[in-house]
Amino acid sequence: MASEQRAFSQDVTRGGLPAVERYDFLAGDGVPLRLTRYVGGTKGPVLLVHGAGVWSGMFMLPTLKENFVQYLVRHGYDTWLLDWRASVQLPLRQFSLDDAADHDMPAAVRRVREITGADSVQAVVHCAGSAAFFMSLAAGHLPDVRSVVASQVALHHDVPKATRVKSMLRVAELLDVGLDSLTPDEASRTPLFQLAFSKVSSFLRMECDSPVCHRLSFMYGPLYRHARLNRETHARLEEQFGRCNMTTFRHLAQMARAGHAVRYDHGRAGNLQRYGQARPPDYLDPAPFKRPITFIAGEKNRTYLPTSTERTYAWLREANGDRYYRRHVLPGCGHLDTFMGCTASEDTYPVLREALEFQPRAG
Repeated sequence: MASEQRAFSQDVTRGGLPAVERYDFLAGDGVPLRLTRYVGGTKGPVLLVHGAGVWSGMFMLPTLKENFVQYLVRHGYDTWLLDWRASVQLPLRQFSLDDAADHDMPAAVRRVREITGADSVQAVVHCAGSAAFFMSLAAGHLPDVRSVVASQVALHHDVPKATRVKSMLRVAELLDVGLDSLTPDEASRTPLFQLAFSKVSSFLRMECDSPVCHRLSFMYGPLYRHARLNRETHARLEEQFGRCNMTTFRHLAQMARAGHAVRYDHGRAGNLQRYGQARPPDYLDPAPFKRPITFIAGEKNRTYLPTSTERTYAWLREANGDRYYRRHVLPGCGHLDTFMGCTASEDTYPVLREALEFQPRAG
C-alpha cells in the first residue's frame, strides 16, 4: 500500500495544483487527524469528507483528466481535504460513527476556521463520512457549517437486498470474533482468511477479474459502474482503498437494519444505562438542519439505494419547509462515480459546484 500511495502522491504533484498545505491536528478525544489544503481562491472554505475504508485521495485521482480538487481550485475554492479516523492513511483503530460525529467533524470544522479566519465552512461529504457528518449536525455540533452537499446517504439508510441480508445475518458481528478489519488488498494480517475471502468474493457476478474489485463489492456492495471508470482508475484501486475496522462495519449494519442513523449498539443494556433514558437517542431531529443542503444520489447506486437521500430530503422538507433543500439524481451513476467517474468533471462536478453556490430563497 505504501508504494502505491507514494506513486499516487508523485502523480498528484504533476496535476497543476497550487502548493499544498498540510495540518495535523487532534480530534476532540485526542485521535490524530489530518487536513490538506489547496488554496484556489476566496470561495469556501469547503471541506471534503471521504467515506470508510478509503482516504481523501478519492477526491483527487491522478487518473482523471480533471479530478474534483482540481475542478474546485479552478473555480476559485479554498479546498480542504479531511482525513478523519476512517482514513486508510491513518493508523487503524476501532470506532463507531458516533465517535467521528462527536469528535472528528467538529474538530475539523473548528481547525479550518482557526486557520482561515472564516466565519463558516461549507462541506461536501460522502458515504460513511456523510452519515457521520449528518449525525454531528443532528447532535448540534456543527453550528458553523453554512451549507452541505451530501453524496449518496445522510440520515436514512436504504441498502440493496444482499447488504440487508448480510446485516440481518450479523455477518459483521460474526467476523468481529476473529478479525479486527476487512481489506480489499493483499495486506492482510490473516492470510488464510484473505484467501478464503478472495474465493468467496470471486463468486460475485462481476464485470472484471480484479480480486480487489471483487472484495470491495463483498465489503460494501458495488461501489461504481465499471463503464464509468477508466481503465487506469480501475487498475489502481489499491491506492484508494484499505482496511476498515469491524466496529464501523457493525455500526453501518445496525443502521442498515434500523433504516436510519442510530447510536452504536443502541438496543443494548449498557448503552441504555450510559444514556440514562428508556432508549438512547437516535439522530432524527430536524431542528439543526435549517441551512442549505443538497442531496446527491446516483441513479444506479447499489451501495446505498437512491431512496436513502429521497427519504431524508422528504423528511426535512416536511419538518422545515422546502426553502433549504434540493436533491439531484445523477443519471447512469453508481455510488463513487460522482467523484471517480471518467466523465465526472463534465457531468457531475458542475452539479456539485451548483450545490455549493445554492442560496435558499427568502423565507
